[in-house]
Amino acid sequence: MSFGKRGTGEGHPARNLLPPPPVDETAGNATARMKVANAGGFDKNFIALAVGVVFVSASAAIAAPSVLDMFGTQVRPIEMVVAGLDRNQAKAALANEAFPDGEGRALLSSLKTHFPEDHDRLLNVLADEAMGGGDRNDLMEELGRWSVEFVVPNLPAIGRTGAEGFDEMLNIGGGALELVEKTAGCTAEKLEAFVSNPANLENSMAYGSEGYKFSMQTSAKLVNLAAKGRNAPPVPTEFRREDEKAVMSAFLGMMMDEQIMGLMAASSNPEFDRSAAAFRRIDVCKIARTVIYKMRHLPQGTKERMLAMGTQGLPPGAMQQLMSGGVAPGMASAAPSGFPVGMLQ
Repeated sequence: MSFGKRGTGEGHPARNLLPPPPVDETAGNATARMKVANAGGFDKNFIALAVGVVFVSASAAIAAPSVLDMFGTQVRPIEMVVAGLDRNQAKAALANEAFPDGEGRALLSSLKTHFPEDHDRLLNVLADEAMGGGDRNDLMEELGRWSVEFVVPNLPAIGRTGAEGFDEMLNIGGGALELVEKTAGCTAEKLEAFVSNPANLENSMAYGSEGYKFSMQTSAKLVNLAAKGRNAPPVPTEFRREDEKAVMSAFLGMMMDEQIMGLMAASSNPEFDRSAAAFRRIDVCKIARTVIYKMRHLPQGTKERMLAMGTQGLPPGAMQQLMSGGVAPGMASAAPSGFPVGMLQ
């Protein structure tokens, strides 16, 4: 999981996502009609960004460095695991000992059950790396690269898991927030202090750490979702009128959050300074939880269509770049002005 720079644009995402409501001049009284931005603008781009950010938080952590002595003698070094074995024997050994913790075993078990060919391909990669002298750090990096190759083609299947898949994505996002809150803190001051020391990132994402466990659990959830949606029927990706109303209502509710209101008021000031102490003490995790709460209470049908849109409307190459810690050109333009995309990666 990486922590990028905050956006340089002004404003706040909630405000920027709410266009001025058009006035119905034909009515007896001028009434404002609520309408979300067109499906080619806000709908697909913002939802694709939101879904993509969740994948970033999951897969980037997998490639983090490991600390082998965390488990003491319970974990054998990789060189001992594959010593004297041929390739097939090494694959069998690594299936049990590459990541011998509960989370690692659960991921490989789920993968073997639902996607045996992908499981075999992963073990081939791990065996080649291990027999070439790679240690567990190197195996974790290989797993990180493999995760991108697995998730991208399975996004349409994940998008067919409906409201259940949508809620699972929110659970992943909530877990990412808890991890950030526990390991670093959620204000600009705390985040900058944390990432300024490379050892903090290494330790927080080390093998057996909370970050490692979160990434493995998340990867297993994505594998299970891909299996669930693999043979599911297609889900419509066009927003309906009731979806527009539900999303607009959710964003209006978000704007009532105390911290969001404070941000909006501050950013409307011509003298607004992002480096000011008050801004740097804003808890971004609390704001994100407000967003998650509102999204969790959307109608079931809206959730289904939002997930389908988010997993099928990404620009070419966007997911690979997102999961590598970057932002694809099409995604960057979709981010609301002032939205701290990098902080959520």
